[in-house]
Amino acid sequence: MSSAVEAGRTVVTVTGEVDHVSAVRLAGVLEAAALSGTGDIRVDFSRVGFCDCSGLNTLLAARNHCQDLGIRFSLSEPVTLPVARLFQLTGAGPLLLKQQTA
Repeated sequence: MSSAVEAGRTVVTVTGEVDHVSAVRLAGVLEAAALSGTGDIRVDFSRVGFCDCSGLNTLLAARNHCQDLGIRFSLSEPVTLPVARLFQLTGAGPLLLKQQTA
């Protein structure tokens, strides 16, 4: 996981698997991104091969937190097939893949 400011936006890049262990780290990175002051967070999930409900809950919580703070939050597309399937089954895709504003 890494975070960088690009063109006035904080981009959080996530790779590998997001499970109950790595979701805690992801939450910390997303919180730091929210505090960075850029007003726009984009999460690159294109290299995530697996995401469980802990990771999904972390993304949704971060989205809600950013929305409360007036920060735009979205995931870059495309996402991998397993992640797309998780989003489809849970209905989370429209919440995470569409750019959110407060």
